[in-house]
Amino acid sequence: MASQTQSRDRAFGTLMRLLVTYRLFVYLGGLIAIGIPLLLQRAYGMELSPGARTAIVVASLALMIVTYVAERRVGRDHLDERTGESRESYSLRLRASVATAVVGLAVGIYAIMEISTATGALFILGAFLFAYMGYRTEGGDGRGV
Repeated sequence: MASQTQSRDRAFGTLMRLLVTYRLFVYLGGLIAIGIPLLLQRAYGMELSPGARTAIVVASLALMIVTYVAERRVGRDHLDERTGESRESYSLRLRASVATAVVGLAVGIYAIMEISTATGALFILGAFLFAYMGYRTEGGDGRGV
């Protein structure tokens, strides 16, 4: 039983390292996958069903989020080689706030193009306010850490 758990952990770690290695392809591929149905619709009048477009967007964003988590988990670029501690000066709370705001911005842009301008504008405004809240509450002086 313990070896089965170790095997799963090893496989999960290998998958995370693979995502980190090819992260630029994952991010670019996700953006392309989201953009192709919109391009086909606008340029050639070919439409995918709304369910298919939503599935593509959700799958692409999910893969991008997992890749980002893998970067934070197994990526070593942010670690100091001497001490092994993170060189980043921003707290986890601020980084999570900004990451959530970026997702809200992406959803807002998608909503503007696919649903309605008002709905998308609300998502974009919410994303801005969420990021602002994270920066404002960080460190108590409004500048961040």
